[in-house]
Amino acid sequence: MTLEDIIYSRLTTDTTLGSQLAKYGKKPAVFFQTAPDDTATGWGQKKQYPRIDYIVDYVSNPERKTSGVLTLNIMSTEDGTPPEELEPTVRQLLCGIFITPDGAPPYSMAWARSDVFDQTRDGSDGIVVGITLTFDVYAFPSQITTDPDPVLAMNHYIEELLPEAEIIGGKKPTARIFTPSQETPAFYFRLETIQTQRETNTVAWMDATIACHIFAGGEETTWLKYLVDALALAGEVIMLDTSPMFLQSLKADNTLDALSTGQLRIFARFGILRRAPYSHPLLHANREHKNTGGD
Repeated sequence: MTLEDIIYSRLTTDTTLGSQLAKYGKKPAVFFQTAPDDTATGWGQKKQYPRIDYIVDYVSNPERKTSGVLTLNIMSTEDGTPPEELEPTVRQLLCGIFITPDGAPPYSMAWARSDVFDQTRDGSDGIVVGITLTFDVYAFPSQITTDPDPVLAMNHYIEELLPEAEIIGGKKPTARIFTPSQETPAFYFRLETIQTQRETNTVAWMDATIACHIFAGGEETTWLKYLVDALALAGEVIMLDTSPMFLQSLKADNTLDALSTGQLRIFARFGILRRAPYSHPLLHANREHKNTGGD
């Protein structure tokens, strides 16, 4: 299923929203891109409003691979259910969740704005009133790189610290639709910067900045404080090659957006062990013994 398919399923299977929409082919009137003409047989000679149409526009994102904008229109007639009554339900269905299409990373959406409009119906003196909702769409691709991997180390640390938590972009696939909550928070780690700090004969020390995004259904501050306390007390995170990743400092800011920037920056230092020098084997060695005349 694509992101558009899952959005359609999400909107049409909700009984609260479905009961307030017109029916097309016995299904709630939700359409990708454009709705059928008002004379289409699927309407069954019944009312064609309220109804919803939507479209997702994707753009390239250097860090997230893809991101985009979801534009959704709720339309109704003057004598029908006002779009303002349907808007809160639509926003609740689409925000605060992670959607994972087939062969794609998880996506999450944030409401950006709502704009009211009205238009004249084709072939009628009636007026269609509506609201255009705009959502920002964020992708959460896996940030796992090569060993030693600071992101993989943080994923493993959370798995041991909070077995009930969901790791977005981790090795375990995220559910088709996942809703973070206070009881089941979600964490997403990504590598922001990495640079060489110093080099020795045995190890190259690297400084890394790791961004952490926390989702907990409105209880993000609680989990942010919990994670900061746990990391501060630990002082280090053991990487998968059993070497330590030292936590130089932590910077938490709950005013930052969880979807776009993340609320926590972890400044860490870890080492990359140098390989032992490779000695070529001595081939075709000849040993010569000279007799000097002694015993």
